[in-house]
Amino acid sequence: MISITIDKALLIQLVNFLLLIFILNMLLFKPIREAIKKRERKIQSDQDEIAKLQTEAEDRLKQFQLAIEEAKKEGLAKKEALRKAATEEERSLLAKVHSEVEEELTKVKTEITKEMQETREKLKEEIKVFASDIAEKILGRPLSHG
Repeated sequence: MISITIDKALLIQLVNFLLLIFILNMLLFKPIREAIKKRERKIQSDQDEIAKLQTEAEDRLKQFQLAIEEAKKEGLAKKEALRKAATEEERSLLAKVHSEVEEELTKVKTEITKEMQETREKLKEEIKVFASDIAEKILGRPLSHG
């Protein structure tokens, strides 16, 4: 039969092994685990920051797009207001010109009527003189004016 005996060398090796594991744990494994945890926390923090910045960027993009839409609406409203003002100004100018033309036409008609009346009066006088001259020539004697 085989018998197992524990000698001092085995105990020393066991103590040596446990001591080595303890020292490695303190000097190597624990710092590596802490570095890995620290790196994981940093990665998570960076991912959270990226998500936050991405959300902010999306919000700013939406605000920018809304501002662009608002600016377009304002531009169209101003354009429409300017068009209406120009149309109103055009109507006003046309009405003014039409009024001035009507006024000038009335003046011209009045002047023509006045000139026609004056011409009629002159012609009446000339017709009287001309008729008198013709009558004198036909009769061969002067007509008495009276």
